[in-house]
Amino acid sequence: MNKLKEIRKRVFADNDIRTIVRENRNKINETYELVMRLSCQARSEGLLAMEYEVGRLPKDMPFCREIGNMVRLVADGANPEFVAEWMTLRFLSENYQGLEALLYFLYARGILMIQADESTYRIEEFFQAVIPQDLLPFDNWQHTGIDQKMKMAEEIKAALSEREKAYLQSISEDLFSLTEEEWKDILSTKAFYAIDGVVPYLDEKTQTLVQSHVNESRYYVILRSIKAIEEQEICQCHEKLKLLISEMRTKPEDKSILSGFLQRSDEEMQTLIAELDVQTIALALKGEAKEVSACFFRNMPLRIRYRVQDEIEYMGPVRRCDVQEAQKKILLTAEETPV
Repeated sequence: MNKLKEIRKRVFADNDIRTIVRENRNKINETYELVMRLSCQARSEGLLAMEYEVGRLPKDMPFCREIGNMVRLVADGANPEFVAEWMTLRFLSENYQGLEALLYFLYARGILMIQADESTYRIEEFFQAVIPQDLLPFDNWQHTGIDQKMKMAEEIKAALSEREKAYLQSISEDLFSLTEEEWKDILSTKAFYAIDGVVPYLDEKTQTLVQSHVNESRYYVILRSIKAIEEQEICQCHEKLKLLISEMRTKPEDKSILSGFLQRSDEEMQTLIAELDVQTIALALKGEAKEVSACFFRNMPLRIRYRVQDEIEYMGPVRRCDVQEAQKKILLTAEETPV
C-alpha cells in the first residue's frame, strides 16, 4: 500500500500550499518543532518515550488528541500499514481542508517516519520538500546544539520585563517550598508539564533543583524546546503551579470508597488492575484523593497509566453517582479476583 497516498493527493490537489504557508507560518513551524522533538525522543529513549512528550501538549493545541492516538498506535507496536490506514480513514471521516489538511499530513507522515526509524535529517528533508523554502525555511533543528539553545534563552531572559521576572521569582519560591515527597507527587501529574516551558528562564539555582528531580531525558527535552515566551504564559504557569500545590496539600474531607485499597500490597493491586479496563479505572479515579490515585498509578505499566490519565482529562465533568458505580465495580472485581 502506498502510505497516505489519498491524504497526500487531497492536500496537494485541493489546496494552494503557498497561500496556506504564507498565512500560517507559526502553526506550520510548531508542527515541525513537535515532530522533530518526537523524533529525538524516540531515537534516544525508544518509541514509548514519545508518550511522555505528547503528554506535555496543551489540550487546545490543534490535533492534540489525533497526535496522541497516532503516537499510542506506534508506541504499542501496531503494524505500519495499519497505522497508515487508520490515519487515512480518520482524515477522510473528518474531511479536513486547507491548513488542517496540511498539518494532519505533516504529523501523520512525520510519525510514520519516526516509526520507521528514519533519521532526524531525513524527516527534516521531508518538511523541506513539502514546504516552500522561500516562504518558511527551517533552521536545521537537529543541528542546533544545547549551547545555542541556552544562549537563546539568555537573550530572551535579558528582554523580560520586571513583571515577568517577578512571576518567575514566585515560581522559583514555590518550587523550593516543595518537600521531597511533594516533588514525587507533583511530578506524577500531567498538569505539571506546563511548568517545563518556563524552566530555562528560571535562575540557575532553581534550574539545578528541577534537574535534580526530573529524569535526564525530560530535562534534555526542556532545553531543546526553548522558545520565546509571553507574560501571559508565565502568569498562567505561576497560577497553575499555585493551584497544583494547593490541591496537593488539601486533604479530602470524605473517605473514599476506594480508600481500603491503600492497605493492599503492590502485588494485590497489580493483579486487580490487570482485570480492569481503562475506562472503569479512569471514571473511578475521577476527582479521587491523591493518595488513592497514587496507589493505583504506581502499580500500572507506564503506558496504561498515561491512558488512564488521558481518559480522566478528556471525560470532563461526570456525575458523582457514575463515579461511585465505577468504584463499586472495582470493589466487586477485587472480591472475585484471587490473590
